[in-house]
Amino acid sequence: MAKIVNISEIHPTLGFTEFDILEKYRKSFNESELGKLHSVFPFECMAKAAGLSDRRLGRRNRFSPSAKIALMVLKAYTGFSDRQLVEHLNGNIHYQ
Repeated sequence: MAKIVNISEIHPTLGFTEFDILEKYRKSFNESELGKLHSVFPFECMAKAAGLSDRRLGRRNRFSPSAKIALMVLKAYTGFSDRQLVEHLNGNIHYQ
């Protein structure tokens, strides 16, 4: 399966700061359909209610508990397969 690349891991190597493009992307996310969904769902509360925790033994989780819930909502909302969702996570900054 394809590896998910987190934009925050490569952000320092991207030339966003010169033109404030990253800030424009953040603003455009809030105005996008997915951004509106993000503002409606209480992902933190849902993660706590589901008993998800950051503190586990073993390797570090790729996603926070609230991000896991957000991925489930995103997958149901878009109707993507696992492979399609990974492609969009890697290729669409609004999905990050």
